[in-house]
Amino acid sequence: MSNYSMDLVFDIIELAAGLYIIYNGIKMKQTGHVEGNGLVGKNINLAAAPDEAGYIKAMFPVYIVCGLIFAIVGAAVAVMDYHGIADRSVQTPVTFGLLAVCIVFAALTKRAQDKYLK
Repeated sequence: MSNYSMDLVFDIIELAAGLYIIYNGIKMKQTGHVEGNGLVGKNINLAAAPDEAGYIKAMFPVYIVCGLIFAIVGAAVAVMDYHGIADRSVQTPVTFGLLAVCIVFAALTKRAQDKYLK
């Protein structure tokens, strides 16, 4: 496998991660419940969560925005990689940008979990 084909695999993973985050945000909003979806810490006892509705209200926009960023960027870079029009001058800033989004998402999730679910 060449570097570009591996890049394409990671781009598809980014797209899938974004769609998964969006799916979980919509599911939380529709059901009114936070489920053990892999986006909530393992140390969180959801059955004893004091303010599940507050968590959903606070995190729904974060899930949608971060999920959209991952999905759109993953899809765009996948198309560029597939057609061979992306090079390292594009991929490096995109990678650092997605890393920043991931860090912000993790920090906001942790803060909301501590505030609403513990």
